[in-house]
Amino acid sequence: MQRRSVLRRAAAAGAAGVVGATAGCLTGLFESGPTNVVLDEPEDQLADSEDLGYPAYGQTFPDFTLPEVFAEEPYSSADRDRPGLYTSFYAFCPAECLLLMGGMANVQSTLADRELLDAVDLVGITFDPTRDTPEELDSHAEEMGIRHGHERWHYLRPESDERAEEVVGDKLGIGFEKTGGGETYEFTHITITFLVNPDGVVERAYRGETLDVEGVVSDLETVVDAYA
Repeated sequence: MQRRSVLRRAAAAGAAGVVGATAGCLTGLFESGPTNVVLDEPEDQLADSEDLGYPAYGQTFPDFTLPEVFAEEPYSSADRDRPGLYTSFYAFCPAECLLLMGGMANVQSTLADRELLDAVDLVGITFDPTRDTPEELDSHAEEMGIRHGHERWHYLRPESDERAEEVVGDKLGIGFEKTGGGETYEFTHITITFLVNPDGVVERAYRGETLDVEGVVSDLETVVDAYA
């Protein structure tokens, strides 16, 4: 996929600048950060990407395939041709996930207002497949204000608790642990939302349940423009 013309112009300008700059300076410029990213390195990242327990800035987003609740075909994170915003949740969550998924709904609404809704995949992966049935997720979407009927919204439901642990816990590094028993169990968990570019590289890993909707949409818009 082609990067936006401004990036091509910048690369050409950098090459032409060899005439007036030393090779050493240009080498330092192009080796200053990870490749295949559009956004600058985040200032609020907790540590270097390789020291974190989840995919972070400049790292490859893991490939996985999971059933999509409201679609006939499974969803594969490897079959991407647009930026994606990925997070994980469970519908019975009484606290963090309400804020998180409400934020995702607001991102969806804001993208629609800016005529960018078709340009971004929005993906919510449940780690409670036992209770998060299609009926429950349909109700969840209505409660959150999520337009799950739009083709760019994807509710993913792993085939089993073990598969949820494999993808959400092991691959995405989003730790979760069941607490309590019976049908009213809950989970302690962390919340991370990943912005992934079409090359499969993480541009942002937003920590916490409260998304800065304007900031996230601005980041998405920048990445969308870069791959237009």
